[in-house]
Amino acid sequence: MSSIRQFRTALAAGRLSSFAEVGRQVGLTQAAVSLQIKNLESELGVKLFERGPQSLAVTPDGRRVLERLEKLVADYDHLLSQPGGVLRGTLHVGALVSALMGSFGGALARIKREYSALDLRLLAGQSGEFARMVAKGELDAAVVAEPPYAVPAGLIWTPFYQERLVLIAPQEMVRRSVLDLLLHEPFLQFDRSLWTGRLVSFALEQLGITPNIALELNSIEAIAQLVRQRYGVAIVPHLANAEWSEQQLVVKDLPGPAILRGVGMLERREHSKKAVTQALCALVADRA
Repeated sequence: MSSIRQFRTALAAGRLSSFAEVGRQVGLTQAAVSLQIKNLESELGVKLFERGPQSLAVTPDGRRVLERLEKLVADYDHLLSQPGGVLRGTLHVGALVSALMGSFGGALARIKREYSALDLRLLAGQSGEFARMVAKGELDAAVVAEPPYAVPAGLIWTPFYQERLVLIAPQEMVRRSVLDLLLHEPFLQFDRSLWTGRLVSFALEQLGITPNIALELNSIEAIAQLVRQRYGVAIVPHLANAEWSEQQLVVKDLPGPAILRGVGMLERREHSKKAVTQALCALVADRA
């Protein structure tokens, strides 16, 4: 008798086009994945995939079957979100390190405490890489910065909260203006290839300033530590739980209209865990 696990394996194979890649995602050997698919094909009497030397292709019959399996798995996962607010099951979620340090971290602690039946597995990383992993089905969802351009095709982004961009500087520079600091102190730039880095670059353009970039880093926490050690100043999102004042840092608002970094959940438009991710979105938005 086929199982929900086999259905999930077949759906992952349809997305990833590789038994080896499916095995890495679901924690099985390539041979075990192949056997699950073969057994499912035998039981249903349908050839789901054409096997090639390096990849798979879904057959026309397989595509119709996978569409029905997607609905079956989605209906099953709806049962994991029970009346009364109980969330169940396993959810693989990527999260920015800065989101864990911000409002999402506080909401996450309450969710883990209040919904112990939900097995929430977190992977820390960067927004752009998470978008690729969510699209391929390697993650159910990811808590990321708002995409700088259009949301990638096939994905949706649900906003949680916003963080204002601010300048951080060593405590002894408290009396100096933001513009003075940006013009005359070394600048620690958030990696411009990343979504938050592009927002910082936009803020500098709005201020009409080209700073003297001393270092370019991809971690807000690392930038804050280097600012504390007087390597320079930086523009970063104002994280809710950063406790920068205790690190001898001064936080200054940027001149002009506020520039905000949105933080939210990125997920596929349709996927089998949507009942759980939607409930999680509602919880975080309410508690963040």
